[in-house]
Amino acid sequence: MQREEKVEITGYGYDGEGIGRLHGKVVFVPYTLQGEKVRVKVNKENSSFIKGELVKVDSESELRQKPPCPYYMKCGGCRYQHTTYENELAIKKALLAGQLAKVGFAGNVEVISANEYFYRNKIRLFVGDKGLALKQSNSNTLCYITHCMIAEKEISDAIDKINTFIISGIHQKDYSEVVIRKEEDNLLVNFIKKSKTEINYQGLFLILGKNFGIFETIKGNTIHQIGLTSLQCDEFGLKCSFSPTSFHQVNDEIGKKLYAELINNLVGKNILNCYSGAGVLSGIIAKQNKRVVGIELGKSEHYDAEVLKGQNSLFYLTNIMGDCKEVVPKLNEKFDTLVVDPPRAGVDEKVIECINTLVLKRLIYISCNSATLVRDLGRLKNFKIIKAILFDMFARTGEYETLVVLDKKRK
Repeated sequence: MQREEKVEITGYGYDGEGIGRLHGKVVFVPYTLQGEKVRVKVNKENSSFIKGELVKVDSESELRQKPPCPYYMKCGGCRYQHTTYENELAIKKALLAGQLAKVGFAGNVEVISANEYFYRNKIRLFVGDKGLALKQSNSNTLCYITHCMIAEKEISDAIDKINTFIISGIHQKDYSEVVIRKEEDNLLVNFIKKSKTEINYQGLFLILGKNFGIFETIKGNTIHQIGLTSLQCDEFGLKCSFSPTSFHQVNDEIGKKLYAELINNLVGKNILNCYSGAGVLSGIIAKQNKRVVGIELGKSEHYDAEVLKGQNSLFYLTNIMGDCKEVVPKLNEKFDTLVVDPPRAGVDEKVIECINTLVLKRLIYISCNSATLVRDLGRLKNFKIIKAILFDMFARTGEYETLVVLDKKRK
């Protein structure tokens, strides 16, 4: 039987959970606020920390509010709906500033935000016995939903219609996931299936409308079924076309603000972009009359980048498919600014070693994981942090994006 304990919350963990002390150990309690006195169930305990589940708040913070979403604390996506958005931003800023202080940055962390709800242009849902669902935090248990408050309203509206289609059909067990994404006024729905079965989507298409496209993915192979074949958008003059599986920032408004900030901080004409993905960022930079070399290991991402280059006549852009740690040391040209936008695992240590030897004026690091960001910043011995900006790309969740500008140290 799980034991119940009383805890006073004195701070926050990196995912926004409250932190207190219990029997000489740190205890993490999600959905709590600093200054609150709470009762918790102990779910996990080891020699150094305890993880607790909130049972009751005995003494509430004045910053606590009623969550507007009926699935909050069940689906595992959002972390901050129990407090004001202003307080969420203050917590995230303090957490990031604390991380950056470890590598000697004592400057102000700027925060850029937009809508707290209805901002995500993409959502991935799981299919269970009762229809569409999200997974509970750190669990495979499904939380069945009919809408999502952080997805754009058109996506949220589509969830209910797709739910009805799946539940009322005879092929419900054929589906494992459904991905919905939106750009401008158009949407794509991708049904990820366990096996190949013939399904007529005409009825669903008529219900959803002409601004939809429907796809199926079976064993990694994505096939168009009916309606739109891609999504189109314009990013700083760059015409982009996205398939159901292409990467794009999930928050359009914050994404544009991040790109604008990056453009404003570029130095010189020659730019190197490591971990360049599908080429959107490289393309945006090339549109500013910069010469850009983008390096990406993924085959499909490199293909998308080449298509984007051709569609936009980007003569100043060169896309190289390969591993950054192998390609960068072989480049026989000088660059003014290096832009890195790595996955959550951060920059490979061998790439860091190479970056320290490059003749650069500036380095811009874009990160979605503050832990690996700080690890990498600590390894960049020849660079000094000039500014750090927190972009709240994932409002109401524990995640955020960071842009750090570094200049080469003078010898």
